[in-house]
Amino acid sequence: MDSKRIVITVSNNLVTDNRLAKTAASLEACGCEVLLLGRRWPGGSIPPGRAGKVRRFRLFFNRNLGFYSELNVRLFFYLLFVKVDVIWAVDLDTLPAAYLAARMRGKKLIYDSHEYFTELPELQDRPIVKRAWTYLQDHLITKVDVVITVSGSIADAYRDRYGVDAVLVRNMPLRPIAPMSIRELGDGPVIYYQGAMNVGRGLEEAIRSLKFLPGYRMIIAGRGSHEETIREEARRLGFEDRITFTGMLPFEALADEARKAHVGLCLMTKEALNHYYALPNRLFDYPALGLPVVASAFPDISKIVEKYKIGLLVDDLQPETLAAAIREACENRELRKLWKSTLPAAAEQLNWEKEAEVFKKLI
Repeated sequence: MDSKRIVITVSNNLVTDNRLAKTAASLEACGCEVLLLGRRWPGGSIPPGRAGKVRRFRLFFNRNLGFYSELNVRLFFYLLFVKVDVIWAVDLDTLPAAYLAARMRGKKLIYDSHEYFTELPELQDRPIVKRAWTYLQDHLITKVDVVITVSGSIADAYRDRYGVDAVLVRNMPLRPIAPMSIRELGDGPVIYYQGAMNVGRGLEEAIRSLKFLPGYRMIIAGRGSHEETIREEARRLGFEDRITFTGMLPFEALADEARKAHVGLCLMTKEALNHYYALPNRLFDYPALGLPVVASAFPDISKIVEKYKIGLLVDDLQPETLAAAIREACENRELRKLWKSTLPAAAEQLNWEKEAEVFKKLI
């Protein structure tokens, strides 16, 4: 029997998309041929050795309506003629093209919802744009063959609104060969964040908390739509010399930055349901990196932090609240002694190899 040919559509450049790299590897392990379609902007090379073949489009538009329209047109015509058995659309912004191509060609369609897209914070003050995306979601989600999503709360929301039973595949890291050990403070504590520098990630609030944390430094690994605002806040407060902005890094390079740090941030604001329902990949990455987490006390996040005893929860993002939690996580010796055993234990349990077993059933 010939292997299944799966084409995965995504709106990013694939360089930093750890989940897509893991998904491609898991599908290849199931005997599938995988092609990933993305875009070239904002640049960067894909490191060698990743699973799947890659095709990235160079688009004329890279933002707003022009970008989404051009991307879907390019994806649609490519999908119309490429050799494929299953089309795998990542997030709502690539689903229109995937849906039209799948239906015209009679192919199976999987919708992999990494975000509760219509509840992203960037859409909440743009009612016309939100209505357009909601219209697409309302009309397409019940017409796909399989829905996958990343948190139990998003799966519950899809079930309640659409009667759709989504398959839960949380964004966990690969099982580490040797998890990093929690580190002594040394010359001074370092706070670490990895991920998109987008709206509602608590980064401005974390930067403000440095006012109450003399001697502490911060590493922010990533880029995003809110990056300049975050950098400006650091400049305004005079903290440029205490914060390292690494820029965009391939996910393979993140461990080198994380090993310099002593606590990881997984913060979200309450301005949108997507964040309230979130289970960010960094929440699962930090234990293997030897980092206890300071995290927002939202439902899905709280369950993981409390069950595996991997950090502290905060009920608000006031700078004083964050500073107190960060200091406790770094300077409480009894807690760090506890985390010395709970972090590697969590890393052993919370890994992609276990989570991705569901792909065998899907394929």
